[in-house]
Amino acid sequence: MLLTFAKYHGAGNDFIMIDNRADDSRIWEALTPETIASLCQRNLGIGADGIILAIKSPGEVPYTMGYFNADGTPAEMCGNGLRCLMQFLADVGEPVREQPEVRIMTGAGVVAARFAGENRIQVSMPIPRFTPQDARIKVSGETIQVPIEVPGLADPLVGTAVGVGNPHFVLYNNEMWEGEDVHEIGFRLMHHKELFPEGVNIGFARKEAPDTCALVVYERGVGPTLACGSGAIAAIGAGVAEGKWQFEQPVNVRMPGGDLKVTIGPDWSYAVLEGDAVRVFEGQVEV
Repeated sequence: MLLTFAKYHGAGNDFIMIDNRADDSRIWEALTPETIASLCQRNLGIGADGIILAIKSPGEVPYTMGYFNADGTPAEMCGNGLRCLMQFLADVGEPVREQPEVRIMTGAGVVAARFAGENRIQVSMPIPRFTPQDARIKVSGETIQVPIEVPGLADPLVGTAVGVGNPHFVLYNNEMWEGEDVHEIGFRLMHHKELFPEGVNIGFARKEAPDTCALVVYERGVGPTLACGSGAIAAIGAGVAEGKWQFEQPVNVRMPGGDLKVTIGPDWSYAVLEGDAVRVFEGQVEV
């Protein structure tokens, strides 16, 4: 079938957006894991960090986000993808820009989003959780600053495992992480099935200033990305738990593709992600 798509990005985190508001079964059947991986391939396909399907639903939650990683695997949550979905819905004529809050169903549950400016969108994200069950890590007790042994690495790594709808492991360092470290450590942790049976997203973070965090995310099923919205929430959530940031403090998260703003509410009452969403181009592809 001939599939119409649009390409969007949020802080460089890019997505193939597909209008499936009618929940057409033919689109679901066409998007096999192999097809998704082929479309996301940057040399031979459209190129993207993932594919997002916009679905319209009756009831109190009018929209659903279907999200797939670049390797074709489904994922529960994507903050940058949610902002791109909001912009995409506005561009196809849905009345989301005028509403004080838009509820969207994701694999991690219902989230709320709203426009905070022409291209600035705020998303209410899942609140960071620090239990083995939420972070999906095979350790006992609280998951803040836990030392872990990684096959192939001489020294243990100390980081914070955090669940924000999907699993993250955040490593803070006083120096900037080098590309080789990101690739090696990220790959080893993502495939450390004894510790992370469902895989994991790895955040390489540094407190750069009192209100700024530098962050690179090695994303599950993708690899290093220019930006990661859920990774930004996880990094600042871990930083609050470790005493690096304060509740209600807006923190600028600087990533290779651009900046995002994260605020964690008092006593973990909310987590808000803010950033832009940009339409790049549209087209059609045979699938």
